[in-house]
Amino acid sequence: MYRFKNMYGDEVPTNTKCQASRHGGASMDEGEQYIVDSPYYYNRQTDVYVTFLRSVGGKPITVSGDTHRAMKEAYSNMVGGGATINEISRNFQFPRAWFDEYRRLHGWTHDMDPYTDEEIEDFEVEDLVDDLVLRQRRSLHIAYEKRKWKDIQTDADKWRTFEDTVMEQFKHQVSKAQKVPKLKMRKHDEPYALVVSPTDFHWGKFGWEDETGETYNFEEAEKRLMSKTEELVARLPYQPEKIILATGSDWFHVDNDAGGTTRGTPMGTSSCSSPAEILITGCELAKRHIDLLRQVAPVDVVFMAGNHDRFSALTLALYLRASYEGVDDCEVHMTVKTRHYHPYGNTLIGFTHGDTVKQLRLPSLMAQEQWEAWGEHQHKVWFSGHFHHQSVKEDGGATCIILPSLAANDRWHARMGYKSQAGLSGHFIDKEKGLIGSMFCPVLDD
Repeated sequence: MYRFKNMYGDEVPTNTKCQASRHGGASMDEGEQYIVDSPYYYNRQTDVYVTFLRSVGGKPITVSGDTHRAMKEAYSNMVGGGATINEISRNFQFPRAWFDEYRRLHGWTHDMDPYTDEEIEDFEVEDLVDDLVLRQRRSLHIAYEKRKWKDIQTDADKWRTFEDTVMEQFKHQVSKAQKVPKLKMRKHDEPYALVVSPTDFHWGKFGWEDETGETYNFEEAEKRLMSKTEELVARLPYQPEKIILATGSDWFHVDNDAGGTTRGTPMGTSSCSSPAEILITGCELAKRHIDLLRQVAPVDVVFMAGNHDRFSALTLALYLRASYEGVDDCEVHMTVKTRHYHPYGNTLIGFTHGDTVKQLRLPSLMAQEQWEAWGEHQHKVWFSGHFHHQSVKEDGGATCIILPSLAANDRWHARMGYKSQAGLSGHFIDKEKGLIGSMFCPVLDD
């Protein structure tokens, strides 16, 4: 029987095999005999590397050329990312102790190039440079795919967390609306719609009286909303045909789990409340507010998402649509657009928060976006918020109204010196004559 003599002087039978052959290696043909002084031997005919390892008793292991070159590339920092010994062992199913000795015998380091000595001998330098560029491009693509899937996994984890916490609580809060008692009010031959919008309500906002001059928290916000709505209803001259309620529009003070606005600006919240608490209790309050208005007349709910709560307002819309599905006296008009159009009688009404388009551009936008309805309706009215104060202007064939806010100042607004009269307004849209009047219920100090 022919025998190997390895670099350690040990004679090894040629038919010795080991687990490394599962990588595609091949044992030497019988009849061949080599006296080997090097720690490894490369067989060009079979493209196999035969390496003598003390960790396997000085016996030879055979590794295919493809596997050998792939391991070297993976271990190299130049294109493979510099895989660790553990990563190589795991990815190539190579025992750790074997690979640790294997890479030292072959002289591999992380700083090496990815080519074997045989490749450098066989190829021109220019060919190797071109190949290296292609390998780097491939590594870039692989890294990109890993990052993309990592981001997808992160988003998925966030969504699962949201489902397990907020959504599970949220689902339990959604219940079908019940019938409400109807107020007996004087009727009139000329029907009108009442437009109400507690825009810039900022549920969850906090103001400390010693710092801002007035208190604003959950209790105060709910008190202002419900009491001023009741005051407005009590002052109505007669029963409206319907109430158009514009909500969203910074109904919530924050829009994410970190307690920031849609763009991420951090906000001070009521008593350090959880954003989940703000979302859930804010939806419940909006429903109670609608039920109060339903006692007066059927309610059409429209949305104009704000810069504080663009996504939370969408959640509110979904909540209210589910709550009032199939309810005769409440219709929820859901949209993801920043401008919403709602015709009533002879009037085309537009709603928008007011942070995306300047007020004087709104009439021309209405004419462009609703050109057919613009021609069919004699009167045009825009309602917006965002600025926390009242304003009425006529321009370009439309009346543009900025609505007031019920909210008090927080620390930032107080320091900046912003001050306006808080309150709730109602506007009367006659079915034929258009905007015929308005009413304002201010928030006054007790």
